[in-house]
Amino acid sequence: MALQGKIAVFTPEVALDQELHTYSGGLGVFAGGLFMSAKKMGVPMVGMTMLPRQGYYDQYIDGDRMGIRYIDRHYPDILEDTGVIVPVPIGSGSKAPEIFLKVWRLPGERYGSVDIYFLDADIEQSDPHSRINTMQLYGGGGSWDTEPNTHRELVHDLLLGRGGMMALDRLEPDISLYHLNESRTAFAAVEYLCRMIRSGKQFDEAVRETKSKIVFTTHTPIRDGNPKYDLETVANLSGFNGTFTRDYLKKIGSNPFDMTAACLHLSRKANAVSKKHGKVAEKLWSWVDGSSPIISVTNGVNRDFWQVSEFRVASGEEDLHSAKLLYKRKLLNHIRQVTGKCFSELVLTIVWARRFAAYKRPKLLFHDAIAQWTINQLRSNNIQLVVAGKPHPYDRDRVALWNELLAMSRELPNFAMLPGYELELSKMLKTGADIWLNTPRSSNEACGTSGMAAAMNGALNVSTPDGWMWEASPENCFLFGSAIEGAAYTQDWNDACALQECLDDVIAMYRNAKSRWRRKQYAAKLEAERDFTSDRMLRDYQEHLYTE
Repeated sequence: MALQGKIAVFTPEVALDQELHTYSGGLGVFAGGLFMSAKKMGVPMVGMTMLPRQGYYDQYIDGDRMGIRYIDRHYPDILEDTGVIVPVPIGSGSKAPEIFLKVWRLPGERYGSVDIYFLDADIEQSDPHSRINTMQLYGGGGSWDTEPNTHRELVHDLLLGRGGMMALDRLEPDISLYHLNESRTAFAAVEYLCRMIRSGKQFDEAVRETKSKIVFTTHTPIRDGNPKYDLETVANLSGFNGTFTRDYLKKIGSNPFDMTAACLHLSRKANAVSKKHGKVAEKLWSWVDGSSPIISVTNGVNRDFWQVSEFRVASGEEDLHSAKLLYKRKLLNHIRQVTGKCFSELVLTIVWARRFAAYKRPKLLFHDAIAQWTINQLRSNNIQLVVAGKPHPYDRDRVALWNELLAMSRELPNFAMLPGYELELSKMLKTGADIWLNTPRSSNEACGTSGMAAAMNGALNVSTPDGWMWEASPENCFLFGSAIEGAAYTQDWNDACALQECLDDVIAMYRNAKSRWRRKQYAAKLEAERDFTSDRMLRDYQEHLYTE
């Protein structure tokens, strides 16, 4: 059945342009692509998110280590003041303190997306402590080397869910469906359920009514990667003022309160973000009582944003080769400016660039099993390696690994570490790379869309068969390693050995079989343009998720 009103998409982050610092990674890229495709295709949709004044963080090189800094940002020429301020109670009792949220509107024509609303607590109506809750993405914490502030993260999620619903009451009265993008948006569904109970419905009836209005996209295939909060803390801070008993909260989200379980319990349908992730998610969340069915809708990237014009219009292998050479030169020039290293346009250039998370294995090329092989290839001028990505600021081990790789890059030829992995650098790396290296440990990658955009820009994927790569034609990429979960140490060793064998073939083809290489590049480009775009993704949502 077709929808009769707008779809409101709640998302904790959104990536639309370098000048708008409201994202940290692929989750934001997903949301941005969805919003841009909805605008292009005329799908009635609005976005709801937070306005982190300091974004995620700025990354730079400080001597021999990675530096982290937070910069206050203001957007007077980008966002419009809607004039709406909503008070969100945080705490229990009839006199619970309130945090005030100003609602800003991003006009769709600014970046070619649907209208998006941003919630901002950094206003004079809120007390100084409350204003901090939206300063950094996901609530942030103290300095980069402190522990995460779980209390603030919970408040941040409450503000997004409850505050977003209150803002929509004032600004978008014709919402017919709420799409929750990742589980940090769970309190939007809980707020809707609370309203049903206040209207006089019994709990079970209120749950059924809520489910009829909610759909959910899950992105995280690791149980511990999904946020959970102490049930008593949720009850004390949520501000539902007696509408919800602790038993209700426990029925919805278990104990501790699991945000993904709550979303699954309160949605009529949910989706994983690749076919393989769908199988993992069904198993991972089988314990959730009353869970919605989980289908698979593979992510896609917005071609209008990610594919530069020379690659878009390339109508054959030679056109694609010319475009790649042009943008490879631009990337190598950037590397020279940042690091002082002079790379050659004739040498196979491998790029590893994504969130610096443990399961993505940023150091797999330097695993003990193949480290000497990699060093020999770099010293022999057979390959050039570029690594970029941001660790989570509280992940000390990954920050230390970034610094370790930085030190290695200064000792080894043909190896560069680039700071500041955001949208502009990401696009430069994708357009300039010969190989886009993807090394997640199976089955931890839900989708991993960066390789889609790389393929659209003439890069060939070298990847474990995880996430979306499980669906890609093996003729149009290079696959290595395990497709199934195993003991981490054994899998890492075996995958490293398989990566070496794979790259031996890659190097040989690049150097000795240029015609085969270019055919493979062009076929990969065509496949990505056909199967892995956000336009296709949105059509799938319309057919399989948004309709009853």
